[in-house]
Amino acid sequence: MADEQELIEQAQAGDDSAFDTLVARHLPSVYRFVARFTGKPDLAEDAAQETFVKAWRNIKRFDPARPLAPWLLQIARNAATDLLRKEKRTLPFAQIESDEGLTFAEREADTEPRADELFARAESAEEVRNALAQLAPREQTLLALRYDDELPFEEIATILGVPASTVRSIHRRALLRLKAALPHAT
Repeated sequence: MADEQELIEQAQAGDDSAFDTLVARHLPSVYRFVARFTGKPDLAEDAAQETFVKAWRNIKRFDPARPLAPWLLQIARNAATDLLRKEKRTLPFAQIESDEGLTFAEREADTEPRADELFARAESAEEVRNALAQLAPREQTLLALRYDDELPFEEIATILGVPASTVRSIHRRALLRLKAALPHAT
C-alpha cells in the first residue's frame, strides 16, 4: 500500500485512482467530523462530498510533506459551516467561549483522568453513551477529535478555528462533566 505522501504526489500529478484511495482512507473521519459538527446525517453527507470536491480542486496547491487529515477537516468545517448558514441554523461552534471568565481551577493544568481512563472505569458502553449524550455538541465533537481521531490540541484548534487554549479549556470542562455523569468514575 502506498504511503500518503506518495498518494498525494500522484494525485497532484493527475492520478485519479490515487485521489480515490485518499478519499477512501479519509472519508470515514471526515464524515464523522461533519456529522458531529452539524448534527444532521443528510447535511453531513453533503458536507463530506463538498469537502472532497474542494480537496480535489485544490490538491495541487497542497504541500505533500504536511499531514492531509487536518487540511481535509478544515475544508470540512468550512463546507459544513456554509451548509448550516444556508439552513440559517446556529453553528454549534459559533458560541465557543474564550478563556475569559474562567476560574483558576478551570485554567490550571489538567489533572483529571483522561477520557479513555474514564471509559475504562465505566461498567458498560451504555453508561458511556448516556454520559456523552449529556455533554454539549461541541464538547462531544472535541472529545471525539481528541480520542477517536487522536488529534493534538493544536490541530483541533486549527480545525475548529479557535485558539488552542480555548480547546484545552473546553476539553477540561468536558472531562469534568463526563466524570460527573459516569456513576463509577471515582
